[in-house]
Amino acid sequence: MPNTFNANFAATAIGSLPHVDIECATNLMFETLREIPCWVQLPKYDRREDMCIQYTEGLPCIKIDAEKKTVSIDDTNDTASGLEKFYEAYLKNDPDLFQINRACSVGFYAMLERLDQSLPASLRAVKGQVVGPVTLAGSLKLASGILALYSDEFFDVIVKLLSMKAYWQFTKLARYKLPVLMFVDEPYLTSFGSSFMNISRERVIGALNEVYEGIQSRGGLTGSHCCGNTDWAMLMESNVDIVSFDAYEFMDKYLMYWREIIAFMERGGYLAWGIVPTSAKIADVSLDDLVKRLEEGIQFLVNKGLSKTLIKERSMVTPSCGAGTLTIEEAEKVMKLTGEISAAMRQKYN
Repeated sequence: MPNTFNANFAATAIGSLPHVDIECATNLMFETLREIPCWVQLPKYDRREDMCIQYTEGLPCIKIDAEKKTVSIDDTNDTASGLEKFYEAYLKNDPDLFQINRACSVGFYAMLERLDQSLPASLRAVKGQVVGPVTLAGSLKLASGILALYSDEFFDVIVKLLSMKAYWQFTKLARYKLPVLMFVDEPYLTSFGSSFMNISRERVIGALNEVYEGIQSRGGLTGSHCCGNTDWAMLMESNVDIVSFDAYEFMDKYLMYWREIIAFMERGGYLAWGIVPTSAKIADVSLDDLVKRLEEGIQFLVNKGLSKTLIKERSMVTPSCGAGTLTIEEAEKVMKLTGEISAAMRQKYN
């Protein structure tokens, strides 16, 4: 697990914003995330920016119904030729065969264009993101009615598709000669262990590790974000470098795994503390409130024996989730507070 990057409470974000103005959204990211900007996902700008549509280009037998706003896999006819073409492309190991079209990710191209024009001196890393394989497979139904998550052939295809989508992003971001963080967003993991998700730990970990491997083998850092509660021990048993969690709503739930957290961080892991709420609660929080809450979580781990220096080196500050469902005013407050908390924590701990 790579551990040379000193996070030092740097701020980044999950990705989505409610804007329809691409330049305005990109400016907001660069103004508030001065050290680790990420590209913006804009689901209100275009339906294709939805995280469960954005990465489906190249998926065999995909069916998008624009009127009903649904995405599914049509397996009613022979799927062999589509699957064969996919694996032929995959085995070429050429990430350009799995690029994310500009129509599905205007924010990604806007970020590249901004970085090409000028590389801010404050940058210490850049961040990209893909939807996680469990979340995408858990959101796509086959015509037969089952989820792709329970189809061996289509789940494997989804894992490999997202591995290549992440790899393609990495190649574009790595040219700036900065550390690249690639997050694999897995909100569907909140259902793990419930009657809504009948899948083994081994299958989850195996799928995630396959996506991580494509980035880690090329020198990048991987992260996984889950915006609710899940089996955090399972996630920390994977090969992920950064665990991103909702530290505003679920701090106590996550810290219940303090033994696993200590082991994870001592072997090189990082925490992305999602301390800024991305809900209506953003109207009532202040910088001091959130810094105090974050410090309480850190002190809990210190009391359990984790080095405060290590926590500082391996901690980032983020919003609790994407801000795409908020108003523009709320989202701007989320992003501003994220940057301010980063600065406040660095000042306190230095």
